[in-house]
Amino acid sequence: LLTGTSRNCGGGMSPWNTWISCEEVGDGQCWQVEPDPNKPNHNSPKATLLGGQSGGRYETVAVDNSNTSKPVFFTTEDTSNGELRRFEADGNGWDALHVGGRTTYLQFLSGNRFRWTTSLSAGKNSAASYYPNAEGIIYHNSTLYFVAKVTRTLFILDLNDMTYTSERTGSSWVGQGAFNSQPDQIIESDLDKRKFIYFTEDGGKAPGVHVRDRKGNYYTMSRGVPGGRYSGDETVGIAFSPDRKKFYFGFQDAGVLMEVTRDDGQPFN
Repeated sequence: LLTGTSRNCGGGMSPWNTWISCEEVGDGQCWQVEPDPNKPNHNSPKATLLGGQSGGRYETVAVDNSNTSKPVFFTTEDTSNGELRRFEADGNGWDALHVGGRTTYLQFLSGNRFRWTTSLSAGKNSAASYYPNAEGIIYHNSTLYFVAKVTRTLFILDLNDMTYTSERTGSSWVGQGAFNSQPDQIIESDLDKRKFIYFTEDGGKAPGVHVRDRKGNYYTMSRGVPGGRYSGDETVGIAFSPDRKKFYFGFQDAGVLMEVTRDDGQPFN
């Protein structure tokens, strides 16, 4: 489906079910890939407008499709001054990521406020000061969640009133385990009610998968044995099966994929 790219990282899915693959290299791009063999763009991946002309070390894409005629894409970059990019498309479908659109950048302001600026330098300066090395990102119900791994921070942006809150990941702990190393990719589960956010972890003696609930409490779902085979590794690839009865994650360096189920056979909520 996609060849000739380097260090492809988290990426994300478009509202029209294509995959956006992000290259985590100095001049990387975000490529749109059509997995459906019955669609005209199958086997014809194309660099999108998400990464701009100069490219970057891109990580993950989240989408606000509440206005289907103008979906908004948010892209993170894993560098010390990697600006969070906001791309407002002019339409819906394959071409929307290749023609037209407008790009702005996240800039934090005083008083826990933020804005989207057309100044790339302002975005880079804000990233260096507030959110260096941004990684996982998700959108839900006018709220944007993303993590900055170096500072181990979760940011929660209210896109309606343009304010934000932040917290150190793992700061309020419940039960056994620990979330002492860098947060990486994130996915959500039942954000309307329980507001669970799942995190992968980069590094440490026992990298794992951790969960945050709606009250801001953190729990360990699974982790390596401290100092064991997966010490210093990185958990990756978190995903649910379509019926949500199976949860998947991997250890990147070891090349191991894990499948997790509940003892009672019920779906993860």
